[in-house]
Amino acid sequence: MVVVAILGAAGRVGKRLVHRILEDETFSLAAAVGRADASTAFEDAGRTAGAGFAGIPIGVLEDECFFGAEVVIDFSQPDALIAALPFLNGAALVTGTTGLTAEQDAALDAYAKTAPVVAAANFSAGVTVLADLVARAAKALPDADIEVVESHHRHKVDAPSGTALFLAQSAAAARGVQLADVADHGRHGRTGERVSGRIGMHALRMGDVVGEHEVWLASDGDRLRLGHVATSRDTFAVGALRAAVWARGRAPGRYTMQDVLGLHA
Repeated sequence: MVVVAILGAAGRVGKRLVHRILEDETFSLAAAVGRADASTAFEDAGRTAGAGFAGIPIGVLEDECFFGAEVVIDFSQPDALIAALPFLNGAALVTGTTGLTAEQDAALDAYAKTAPVVAAANFSAGVTVLADLVARAAKALPDADIEVVESHHRHKVDAPSGTALFLAQSAAAARGVQLADVADHGRHGRTGERVSGRIGMHALRMGDVVGEHEVWLASDGDRLRLGHVATSRDTFAVGALRAAVWARGRAPGRYTMQDVLGLHA
């Protein structure tokens, strides 16, 4: 049995994690932590997740708030994640929080020197495989134009999505360039002809879309389209729990979902 705590327990993915943990005898829920100013603070984590009474309130960051947890799964916000690091007490960390600054990422690296950290922009196994395919295609088709298109629900606050950046970075790395040097974020006005080697990125925000990503590689005469559609946030919860099982007892270090799936072997 893997003993897990959730940071961001009242969030969209956090609630699905709580729900799945309570249904799966492979896991035990040690703690649930959320924002102190949220309406769900100190409410029962199971009831908040729609899974019935769990006997574990949604607590706040404080000493021993993750007591007993072998793995802490985080789906929160950058500031919340960094604030939580001193309270983890050496537990393995699985984090899906994106949008970290360079300083925040360095703090995560520092924690990874003492415990295993699995960090991913997207914990879907399908997206992880997609990134691998994108890298292979970008390398095999060095002259193809690359465009990344992502769609999410109207409430998403950042663009492009962390997953879109992950896919574009996979393509850029396969070609030996830095994404920051070749990215074009949307187009407007008289942009001129497309410059060879650039990677276009486009974000759609609409309705209740969970997450859709497409990567186009187009040459004269043919187009390759690689994509992934998430129909439920359960796919992220399932992947994060898979990462938690893999991370428990692992040596300290920074890992990715590619490591979890064995794609780096």
